[in-house]
Amino acid sequence: MTVLPPLIVMLLAGQAPVPLTDAVTGGRIAWFKSAHHETHHYYDISPWDPAGRRILYFRFDSAVDKLSATGRYPGGLWIRDSEGGRERLVAGGLQGHYHVGVNQFWGPGGESVYYTQQGRTVRVELASGRQSTVSTPVPANRLNPDYSAISCVRGEEWGLYDVAGDKYRRLVTREQAIALSPRSDLVRGVPSGLQNTRFSPDGRWILIVHVTREEFPRLVEMFAYDLREGKLKHLAANLHHPGWRPDSKAVLFVRRREHDNFQSLYEVDVETGAERLLSGTHHVPAGHPSYHPKKPHLIVTDCYGGPLGYGLAVLNTQTGELKQLVTIPSGARPAKPADDRFPFRNWGLWMPQRPYLNEPRPVWNADGSRLLFTSEESGRMNLYVVDTSGL
Repeated sequence: MTVLPPLIVMLLAGQAPVPLTDAVTGGRIAWFKSAHHETHHYYDISPWDPAGRRILYFRFDSAVDKLSATGRYPGGLWIRDSEGGRERLVAGGLQGHYHVGVNQFWGPGGESVYYTQQGRTVRVELASGRQSTVSTPVPANRLNPDYSAISCVRGEEWGLYDVAGDKYRRLVTREQAIALSPRSDLVRGVPSGLQNTRFSPDGRWILIVHVTREEFPRLVEMFAYDLREGKLKHLAANLHHPGWRPDSKAVLFVRRREHDNFQSLYEVDVETGAERLLSGTHHVPAGHPSYHPKKPHLIVTDCYGGPLGYGLAVLNTQTGELKQLVTIPSGARPAKPADDRFPFRNWGLWMPQRPYLNEPRPVWNADGSRLLFTSEESGRMNLYVVDTSGL
């Protein structure tokens, strides 16, 4: 791990993004062209700083040629101007993951960043380069909306770290979740764990995923913990990739039918537990869906084969329209799968095999005018931004 000297800011010129136009959709795209593989973390962790002027990302070393979905590779944590321009190395000598880099996220006001390495969560003050370790028994992974607490989860437990008080408090255990599960029979004799917590936008709720550990999990379910009342409740099961609605009243998720792999988008009311189908008769080959931050009737997702090919698509829940936003590679047309039973990805199963490893994992900026995603079509996994101001 490289510690930056105090008051020394490492800034490089940085290449301005390359403007592109999607050959099918006409979308205006900025390509942050790089000779390195780069990743921005996950679809529900914003790489945009609070002001929307900088992007936080992990850059793999130039010697890293091929990536695997489970591997870790050397590199460093970087920040760049969201319009292009200058770049800054935050910390080097790190080992980053294909999906999440080093679990990096912004601190209050964009004045600090956090990352995890070898089970330790580190805070970096950007003005000075000073690094300090966040003392929690499990890795920290998400700040709440007012930056007062960090969610910490791994396997057996979930808890909160109080930033001001420098204190961790365990709130939920795996056993508590299993006791509330309507399908606890599926966990008997099978390892499982808590993971993927997500704060609601209003800070009242925390979403906690509970999943069994097989390659193709027999049970994936989610719970909501009410931080106001200190209560845990079961929300839904048979799902993947959940995310909060901007008003904090519902959670979006993807569900597939096991007999034919038809996928749909649903939301569940966090108070009542009532579920609502959002995608109608559409088959949605979705991986990482999320609501538009200002227009929640619009949902973006990356797609994996099927009628929309590979790339990004937008669902309008008011009109029922589902359309492509970005094609990957640019200009590609959907190809009919060799086997109609397997038109998209589920739990790592790809039939037919996708052209390359990339998972775009789109992330909105704060006002929904832009979406950041990744593509590996150049031979390197790079960052791209598509203009969504016209949606």
